[in-house]
Amino acid sequence: MKPFYTIVVFVTLLSCSVWAGMHSYRCAEEEMVADMNQALTQTLRHKQEAWITPDTIRDYRSNLRLEVLRRHSLVCYAEDVDPKTVASSKMTWGRGVFRVAFRGYANCSVASVLSLSDQRMPLSLFALSLLWLAGSLMWTRRRVVAIAGGFGGLRLDEAAQTFYDEHQESVHFTAMQRQLMLMFFADEHHSLRKEDICQALWPKKPDASDTLYTLIRRLKPVLDKNSNLTITTERGGKYQLSDRCQSHS
Repeated sequence: MKPFYTIVVFVTLLSCSVWAGMHSYRCAEEEMVADMNQALTQTLRHKQEAWITPDTIRDYRSNLRLEVLRRHSLVCYAEDVDPKTVASSKMTWGRGVFRVAFRGYANCSVASVLSLSDQRMPLSLFALSLLWLAGSLMWTRRRVVAIAGGFGGLRLDEAAQTFYDEHQESVHFTAMQRQLMLMFFADEHHSLRKEDICQALWPKKPDASDTLYTLIRRLKPVLDKNSNLTITTERGGKYQLSDRCQSHS
């Protein structure tokens, strides 16, 4: 898997975790607002005077269902500006021209809101993103180790039977080209006899010299494009896979 896709999956999982966490947080805020609305409605229904007294706050808190709001929520006169904290709807009390607006304020920390929200899904997604990242790093490290020590800018992943260039991109060989390259890399000196190649690739063909010539002719441009390797003909009917840079040095 390319590093780009690894990052995309990690960012996607992490983004989903953040979105799920924010959604749960907003749901908790909405639950708090609903609780303060019903508590304030009951409090104002039985209120006899316009002043906020200790009995008003006590009655308001006793009508709350959420324990965290019972400890921290307050009822105050409503301000004209929008509150910067979690607050109930603005509710009016009184008759005729004498009307007073009240509002309940949560007055609690972000941690208190988080304690009410269901963060199991966000935490699961966050843990999954970390596991994905750790697994991807381990896989990448093993892959680099597996294909280390290449030859002429070309590296072989023996487990996957795949060749990679210097940029860790897989090199596209045809089936026959890959088999021939595997034979070259399996030999200690990267040298092969023509007879051995023909016997391995075309065992049932009496004379595969022309076929081998065509195969090598089409393989050379692929090597030129993706590596520093070239194939030369040696005496005794041998083909040599060599590094052009080392040959010129």
